[in-house]
Amino acid sequence: MKNSLVFVRPLSRRGQVVLPKDIRTHLGLKNEVVFEVHDDRVEIRPSAGGFLHQFLSLPRQPSSPDPKELKKLMEDRYAHLH
Repeated sequence: MKNSLVFVRPLSRRGQVVLPKDIRTHLGLKNEVVFEVHDDRVEIRPSAGGFLHQFLSLPRQPSSPDPKELKKLMEDRYAHLH
């Protein structure tokens, strides 16, 4: 069984909670956290680098074909229907 610490924190009127500094330091939290909900339990964990980092690390998709090339591809693909 994992070691665990339990902290109880009040919710503000706006539904906000302050994460204790010890937890932020232990988890290496900087700018972002991930909230994962499992039935009646919420898991808070460090983000894998932030949205912008994740977005920029996605592999580039090939550019869309030129409309004329697309038309030719479609004609070739569906030529048997004519």
